[in-house]
Amino acid sequence: MMSKNEKLTFMQKLKVEFTKARERYNDPAHKAHRRKRAGEIIGGLIRGFILFGLCFVIVLPILQKFSFALRAPEDIANPAVVWIPQRFSTVNILISLEILKFGEALFNTATLSFFMMIIQIMATAIAGYSFARLRFKGSNIIFGIVLFTLVVPNETLHIARFLFFTNSPFLGIRLMGNIFGLYIMSAFGMGVRSAIFIYLFRQFFRNIPMELEESAQIDGAGVIRTFWSVMLPNARGAIVTVGLFAFVWQWNDWYFANLFRLNNIVPLLTTQLAGATERLDNTLIGNQHLISMVGTSVRHNPLFFGLIANTAALIMMLPLLIAYFFVQKLFVESIERTGITGM
Repeated sequence: MMSKNEKLTFMQKLKVEFTKARERYNDPAHKAHRRKRAGEIIGGLIRGFILFGLCFVIVLPILQKFSFALRAPEDIANPAVVWIPQRFSTVNILISLEILKFGEALFNTATLSFFMMIIQIMATAIAGYSFARLRFKGSNIIFGIVLFTLVVPNETLHIARFLFFTNSPFLGIRLMGNIFGLYIMSAFGMGVRSAIFIYLFRQFFRNIPMELEESAQIDGAGVIRTFWSVMLPNARGAIVTVGLFAFVWQWNDWYFANLFRLNNIVPLLTTQLAGATERLDNTLIGNQHLISMVGTSVRHNPLFFGLIANTAALIMMLPLLIAYFFVQKLFVESIERTGITGM
């Protein structure tokens, strides 16, 4: 046991420590530090919650599509099967590949998307450079009209576009039922979401120092030479961003492919997917191997049509998901260099 003096010494020490702790707690510098630390912790929790929610919203449909694609058709009406298939099967994938004509449609879609990407980059880069540097009277009004095309629904212009492209050949080239109709539209800055790409290039070129152009002009370069040799090489970030977006959006485009009636000439993944359920019965009847894997009751089940549509959609976007893993770093760097938020 402690003696009386030891108890007093202990109490005095405890009182001193308590006084120091209270002074430290009431110190303005420590208060500011605690508030800052608490703010960082709360902010981190909020950011984590938001990111988790966004990841859940984005990843959940993809996981569901994988679950639907890998389950046996007989389990489509089984209430016990929610996420993990009771019997794993590739029948849905085989049927979807057959319906999509996957090999031919994949080649056509990739080829079309690649050439459209190149045309979109060149056409929108020229337009963006013109709006950024070649200022003329009314240029802002025209640029506003270009941006206005973003908010006009395609359905509003569908009949007018259909009649125009049907009755107006371009240099003797019939546009309807011709893949060159898409190329010509993109070449004139009216491709899939071209207005966004024009805006990106315009803002990027406006941020490039004027001294580069002035130096080129002193060396005798004209407008075309300046654009090609000076401005375009410095726009690598914008080119990568526009190229990736143009490729992906063209890959997923159905409206313009349907407008030009390309499905009967050049099968594409989007147009094949749009008519997948209508061709399901004919596809199964024409393939004895596939129809033997699907029972009659399952084949006429409306849920089976949805199952095949989900699987076909997964197969269509799978090449893009795989490609994204290889270009993810390049894509993020190009977005940062383009400076979309600093305009």
